[in-house]
Amino acid sequence: MIPSRFPSAQTMPGLGVLFLWGWLLAFWMTPALWLSSASAADTDQAKKLFRTGDYQACIEMSKEEVARSVWNELWPRMLIESYLTTGKYAEALTEYEAAIQKFSTSLRMRLLGAQVYRMNNLPQKANEQLEVIPALLERTPWRYSGKDELVPLGEFFLTQGEDPKQVLEVCYDRALKSDPKLVEAHIASAKLALAKFDQQVAAESLKKAVKLDENDPEIHYLLAKTWSSSDHQAATEHLAKALEINPKHLPSLLYQVENRLDAEDYLAAERLLKKVEEINPKLPLLWAHRSAIAHFEARHAEEGEFRRKALLPWALNPEVDYTIGKQLSEHYRFAEAVTYVSRAVEMDRKYLPAKTQLAQDLLRLGRTDLGWKLVDQVRKEDPYDVSIFNLKQLEGQLNKFATLEGPGFVVRMDSKEAKIYGDEVLALLADARKTLTEKYEVQLQEPIYVEIFPRQKDFAIRTFGMPGGSGFLGVCFGQLITANSPAALRVDSNWKSVLWHEYCHVVTLQKTKNKMPRWLSEGISVYEERQKDSRWGQLMTPTYRNMVVGDDLVPVSQLSGAFMQPKSPMHLQFAYYQSSMVVEYWVQKYGMASLKRVLNDLSVGMPVNQALARDAASIDALDQEFESFFKNSAETFVAVENADEVFEAVKVEAGEPAPDWSGILKEKPRNYWALSQVCRSLIQSKRWDEALSMAIQLQDIYPDDREANGLYALMARIHRGRDDREAERSALVELTKRCPDCKEALMRLIEIDQETKSWDAVADWCQKSVEIDPLRPGMQESRALAAEALNRPEVSVSALQALLELGPIDPAGVQYRLAQGYQAMGEPVRAKRHLLQALEESPRYRAALKLLVELQSEKPSPVPEVKSSEPPPDEGTTKEPSK
Repeated sequence: MIPSRFPSAQTMPGLGVLFLWGWLLAFWMTPALWLSSASAADTDQAKKLFRTGDYQACIEMSKEEVARSVWNELWPRMLIESYLTTGKYAEALTEYEAAIQKFSTSLRMRLLGAQVYRMNNLPQKANEQLEVIPALLERTPWRYSGKDELVPLGEFFLTQGEDPKQVLEVCYDRALKSDPKLVEAHIASAKLALAKFDQQVAAESLKKAVKLDENDPEIHYLLAKTWSSSDHQAATEHLAKALEINPKHLPSLLYQVENRLDAEDYLAAERLLKKVEEINPKLPLLWAHRSAIAHFEARHAEEGEFRRKALLPWALNPEVDYTIGKQLSEHYRFAEAVTYVSRAVEMDRKYLPAKTQLAQDLLRLGRTDLGWKLVDQVRKEDPYDVSIFNLKQLEGQLNKFATLEGPGFVVRMDSKEAKIYGDEVLALLADARKTLTEKYEVQLQEPIYVEIFPRQKDFAIRTFGMPGGSGFLGVCFGQLITANSPAALRVDSNWKSVLWHEYCHVVTLQKTKNKMPRWLSEGISVYEERQKDSRWGQLMTPTYRNMVVGDDLVPVSQLSGAFMQPKSPMHLQFAYYQSSMVVEYWVQKYGMASLKRVLNDLSVGMPVNQALARDAASIDALDQEFESFFKNSAETFVAVENADEVFEAVKVEAGEPAPDWSGILKEKPRNYWALSQVCRSLIQSKRWDEALSMAIQLQDIYPDDREANGLYALMARIHRGRDDREAERSALVELTKRCPDCKEALMRLIEIDQETKSWDAVADWCQKSVEIDPLRPGMQESRALAAEALNRPEVSVSALQALLELGPIDPAGVQYRLAQGYQAMGEPVRAKRHLLQALEESPRYRAALKLLVELQSEKPSPVPEVKSSEPPPDEGTTKEPSK
């Protein structure tokens, strides 16, 4: 029962008793405000003034009514809230101490008083206001059982650390059962749900609230926060609506500040903060955000001064350091974030937002023991927090993972997947470590932790704290990499290129102490993908070409913003590509040494534009030079006349029927998009010769198409339909030269070359397939067959072990072939073990019995001693989780 933690809880009635009193007395008792002499029109006018941001007029109107000694607590409450909003904290204190003499039994007034005393740096007085409330509830429970008192009652219970979900159900839901149109209860429910990362409950509550009151800026602000992670357009519209209603709505203005900080647009953030300062120059969050900006710009003296100003009203305000730390965490400054958020926890051990943030940041730093311990603690204190619940569930899954170790890194992944391609992961990371640390001249803080998840939901929870993030393949935090395994992805992707990309982030983030803008970090990683393998990374495409020569090119000085609020998923991908081209341009013009010098400058806190301007004439000049370089690259990426007409895009509005591509082609016979769509239509109709003619025209226009379902995939399909196996194979080979994730093309090549026993080619296609999806049994079978035919027992053993994990149709046969492989490798002990396993599956397996006899007759070779630091047989460097 919620009241159990209050003073005198043994004699205090429960909430059920409160409601019983309320119903029994509802017929003849009226609320405490029954003596109000003010008209509803007067109070509505005051509320409108406050809601629209005319705080001074609201103050004047409320002061007049208070001076008249009107018996309505609404007037002193509105006056106090207006004073608090505008930073007149001393005036709010004077007014509260006068008002509480009249309205000493008001929960709303007591809660407001606690806030007033805190903002006057009187925390003990604030606590006293809350300590009075249990006695009020015990003395007159009926007074607080009505629908209008349930919301402040719930807010009080939250201040006392009660279970938020119980508050939601017992207070807010019950108020809404009494009156479904009680907007205040809908808003309270939404705020609580958002604080606990429960977007679904928040959305449901706010949907009802906005129907009841569409002119409340608070509702639209909360809707913007609710939709921010799932519907950017809706979030933007609601935030704009909130500020249209009230241009001085402080929560909305601060939310805009956070959006600009996310985009690393510190000048725009500061312009917004000046607006906030005009409304309330003492607002703690104003100075907290300024402190964070000063940190990002290495103005450390100002950072400390701004923090001091933020704490002037209330010296132990945990929200200040939590806000600064959260901003640092959003910018991947996790070590500094932990310092700030830890201070917030020290200030108030009950301030759960800081504890939740601290737990997540510790986990991202690889300090898992302390991080998971804090997750447990928060989970006990707050069972409703969805992000903590998700993390706790994930911990159980992580405990089942296998651990693989290499020089400088620790990999955790699904035990079965570790046995299938864990060695490939270790080899790739070792190569990345050697290549990139030497190239960028950096000594890493190791080990680097790499976690690979077979379920996308688990990846998202580990990475973001919540499900979602379906567009992310991997994420790097500096010392931790999280990634989706091939099993988790709905689209084909080259996991080797993903890990190379993320490990490059490790190198550049650590070299700069996480003080680099996102565009440069992403740009270097995509650039280094291309340096490692010409098929990896991103290259110019017809779509990108149109974006470059059109209106989608973003100045270098504004590139970080392109990642935060892209117009579409394509614009986000373009931001990655453009960033990589900035890096390519920089290396071509200024050299690799210059790029490393920029990173060194960033590591000491120099702003990126200033670091770039040390070699470039200025950031404005760089914007112009790069634009010229990039547009020239776009205009010359294919040798085709009238490129603007050839690649002219055909706009297709959402929800409208598909264009008449054949008609468009008649008007524009060389339009790339129309040719492509008509070619696909002809393939679908099996009109192979006409489709081939179209495909040849596409090849003349864009011969370097590297899309998995692009030109060469179309040509392969056409040639297969025409029963031209050799031409089909040639088209597929051309595709594999360009595309890093053409899984279906590789599987078809394996099939074709396996029929002709072209084992070298089969082995090559299988190895490329491992980079995309090593979990396909058919591919592993072909890999084993090729290795056996080519007398490569190490590869055949690897493939057969993978096949065993994937559940073969003939396990005895696979065990027998493993025995043969180990025999060829000169390891009779392992060969015998697999023979025995084959015979366990099939006791009359003659070939296995015969081989076992042969091995028994051979003189056993001495088994090498396995040191404790070495892996057990057949498991590489995999360590099974402890039982």
